[in-house]
Amino acid sequence: MIWRHFGEVQKIVLELKILRKSRERTLAEGLEQTWQYLDRVGEGSGHLVILDRSDRPWEEKLYRRKETHRGRRITVWGC
Repeated sequence: MIWRHFGEVQKIVLELKILRKSRERTLAEGLEQTWQYLDRVGEGSGHLVILDRSDRPWEEKLYRRKETHRGRRITVWGC
């Protein structure tokens, strides 16, 4: 997402993945894809949202964790 804020251009990289495989595989693929977007726009950090549409309780689905992938910081949100 790119928009103007107080006269400056702000860029936020936000990737959404739907959990279809294992959590570990979805996370690995999502981190790599988010890193590629970060590299393309020249940003140092971004966000990866993993949407779990299973019947698991919300307590298991909701989380936030910080990852570093190839030198870039990515906040991972589970929901």
